Amino acid sequence: MMLMLVLTGIGRVSAAEITFEASAKSTVAVGERFQISFALNNNGSGFKAPSFAGFEILSGPNQSTSMQFNGSTTSQSLTYSYVLQASKEGTFTIAPAKIKVNGTEIESNELKITVVKGAANAQQNNKQQGTQQQQSSSSSDGQTFVRISFSKTKAYRGEAIVVTHKIYTKQSIVGFEDVKFPSYDGFWSEDIQQPQQITLNRENYNGEVYNAGVLKQSILYPQKAGKIQIEPFTVDVVIREQTRGVNSVFDQFFGSYQDVKKALKTSPTSLDILPYPLSDQPSDFSGLTGDFSMKAEITKSQTEANEAVNLKITISGTGNMKQVNAPALEFPPDIEAYDPKTSDNIKTNATGLSGSRTFDYLLIPRHAGEFKIGPFSFSYFDAVKGKYITLSQPEFTLTVGKGNGEEDKATGVTIASKEDLKVLGSDIRYIKTSEAKVTEKGNYFFRSPLFFALSSVPLLLYLGFFLWHRNMVKQSGNVALMKSRRANKIAGKRLALAKKFLQEKKRNEYYEEIFKALWGYISDKLSIPVAELTKEKIKETMLAKNVNEATINEFIALLDKAEFARFAPVGGEREMDTIYTESVDVISKIEGNV
Repeated sequence: MMLMLVLTGIGRVSAAEITFEASAKSTVAVGERFQISFALNNNGSGFKAPSFAGFEILSGPNQSTSMQFNGSTTSQSLTYSYVLQASKEGTFTIAPAKIKVNGTEIESNELKITVVKGAANAQQNNKQQGTQQQQSSSSSDGQTFVRISFSKTKAYRGEAIVVTHKIYTKQSIVGFEDVKFPSYDGFWSEDIQQPQQITLNRENYNGEVYNAGVLKQSILYPQKAGKIQIEPFTVDVVIREQTRGVNSVFDQFFGSYQDVKKALKTSPTSLDILPYPLSDQPSDFSGLTGDFSMKAEITKSQTEANEAVNLKITISGTGNMKQVNAPALEFPPDIEAYDPKTSDNIKTNATGLSGSRTFDYLLIPRHAGEFKIGPFSFSYFDAVKGKYITLSQPEFTLTVGKGNGEEDKATGVTIASKEDLKVLGSDIRYIKTSEAKVTEKGNYFFRSPLFFALSSVPLLLYLGFFLWHRNMVKQSGNVALMKSRRANKIAGKRLALAKKFLQEKKRNEYYEEIFKALWGYISDKLSIPVAELTKEKIKETMLAKNVNEATINEFIALLDKAEFARFAPVGGEREMDTIYTESVDVISKIEGNV
């Protein structure tokens, strides 16, 4: 009985889709040995291998079968593999392999393998590996180096440039220290999210195979024209090398290794940034480069006085969406308009920023009538076409009826407060039947000292309220002052969030929030837009405000440390806690000076 159950279980083969996949390295060096596999997720027969022209077959076909039992279902897989050696340079196509499954012949996928030049003799290279690693401790030996690559070296102002910082190596890297990326002064930058752990993939560079990994990738938007010099990218890598000689009996079996620090540095480079054409520049030019579209809509075209209406303007497309500002609009004087609420749907990828930004205006008409809202326009520069593009949309007509809170204008009565009048008394005096109070002749409350004292109280209260209100209006109009006053409060909120990430051991989120807290704080405190904020401008402005130079240098160094910390595996919770403490301390010092 038990035997029958087992046989029944094996007979229930998974009904999943049948796949037959070929896999191998896409790039190999001449003389390098590598494996090519053909994997089938079912049972098959009559395997037919393709031609391996251009490669020497060292081993194969090697067949392996595996079976997995999961409850009442059994799955089976079959793999054929070969060990090949590349014999010459070039790009070779491996045709599909064939196999029969349930009487039907199926094919695998096709492979393309690029063979580049390698060592003069692969076998000799394997024997001399320890010696070569010892000789590769300098940064100029070609075994390990770093590169900065740009998607374009010549671009218009505001045009997206993708910059990639990569490391190439033929050695074993165990860590990074003192990672210093260029500051990219003169650019507005946005980092592209990268995995926390650096992944090294095989890559063909100048005809040789390296293990290459991306350390950082960003989108740059030039904020000024001219030839902009890019600082070198520097990093210290720790390389594990096999030492020569045998020190103990264990070295005979496991080998002896040592960690060597190597300083890597890229060569200085520059980007040529073209200015915007001065001719035909629209008066409403947004200062942005890209490809955009605009949509304006109003929630309703008919309403009543004192009832709210929403106007939404959405700018969509590709370009620096985070620098899109609300269009300059003029509304009729009888419509009360509030500052727009901004909502973003922006994504960052390897081509730049894209998405949309919506500005939502709250409008309240105060009188009945017919009002024109708009028209609307948005101008940008198209780098592909090399010209300015103006998007436009016609005006809206808003018809406003008389509301409950508005007097009929036909009465000829104008009420400045726009509120209904209320009858507060009557012109008829009632006959009093109670006994009247008699006061001594000449003793009246009217014109008494107490009368004058109490009469002056409303006037003093009104005067105090007027002065307070005027001061608040003045401060509200001073955007720079308001931002400066709230800078410490906003930074405090971000630091509190960073503290939460610190406690949760979320390293990336923690350093990102610390950097935003410092960058946003100094932008508001010095009243400098983020797009124009550079470390040189920070130092110049703070010096003008008589901030201690040591405090300035401490702040800028902390910015660098927060920006680069998440790219270096060294350092742990103690370093994170130290950066948090330093952030709180330096903001307190600046608050005491500015």
